[in-house]
Amino acid sequence: MRQHETSLGELGEAGILERIVPFFQHRDDAVIVGPGDDCAVVRAAGELVFTTDAIVEGYDFILGISDPVSIGRKAAVQNLADVASMGARPRWLLTTVLAGKDTPIAVLEGIAEGIAREAHPLGASVIGGDLGTARELTVSITAIGELARSGAAVVRSGAKEGDVLAVGGEVLGLSSAGLAQVLGKSDATLPDLESRGQAVASIAGRALSWHLAPEPDLSAGWDAGRSASAMIDISDGLVRDASRIARASGVNLDLSRAALESDCALLAPLANVLSVDPMEWVLGSGEEHLMLATFPRSVWDENAQVRAAFREIGCVRAAEGDGDVRLDGVPLAMYGWDHFSV
Repeated sequence: MRQHETSLGELGEAGILERIVPFFQHRDDAVIVGPGDDCAVVRAAGELVFTTDAIVEGYDFILGISDPVSIGRKAAVQNLADVASMGARPRWLLTTVLAGKDTPIAVLEGIAEGIAREAHPLGASVIGGDLGTARELTVSITAIGELARSGAAVVRSGAKEGDVLAVGGEVLGLSSAGLAQVLGKSDATLPDLESRGQAVASIAGRALSWHLAPEPDLSAGWDAGRSASAMIDISDGLVRDASRIARASGVNLDLSRAALESDCALLAPLANVLSVDPMEWVLGSGEEHLMLATFPRSVWDENAQVRAAFREIGCVRAAEGDGDVRLDGVPLAMYGWDHFSV
């Protein structure tokens, strides 16, 4: 017989806060007033960057396939990555959770644990937020980061002809490969991947883990990434996010097929089982949250730290008219995630 799980409705708001606020305890001398007052108060030393993003049950995750800790980690990472892509270090988070009154408190405890697990090692503190009710479980986070010096923000509009295009991670496409498994599980069409051999099972497990709770090296953004001429995190797909740099900078970003072959080769065992071209995953995978940046050629050639944190996947070329994204010089159709596409 299943043991009774205490629900949010049984605890009430005060009881819920008593259960989840302890997860956010974190030493931060810059926090003057933390959770518990109408507003938080912090002491900032320099320029700040702000971002906000939300994930919604049924659209961004499926409760039951995604565990609560992974949901919290995913919600945190997508905001922390935005801060990092500006060349800033994450400092503070404001967290809002909306859930039905019948939701077990264990779900919110897991989400809080996941957020803290991603934020605290980076030196970021949860300093407040809100609770509310909704039909779909929703987690919304506002992240605040701090720049190392005035005017140091890395924006999308700085890419120049001749720059190196690079990504801060070993593999592109993992999240889409994981999403394919989530969708297959949800409609019972996913084949038994364990029976397809070690190579398939290995990349399937890695991809699913990445989709549920991505693990990008965010420090690439505020360390080596501060030398970039333009930067963005890959949240909606390599091509879609590269196109944002291209349009903002008025250049073409030319991806190298040869540089992406290793990604395709790694994904190929699973892609073959699911009858997918692995390049589709590489070009279109959202929720990767790796740093995508352009660097002046001189910086790339002379800075070993940059080359250790990023790998070259293309170059920046002059554009005639609006900038676009190409693969070995051939213009690409748009790949990636659009929240409002049919």
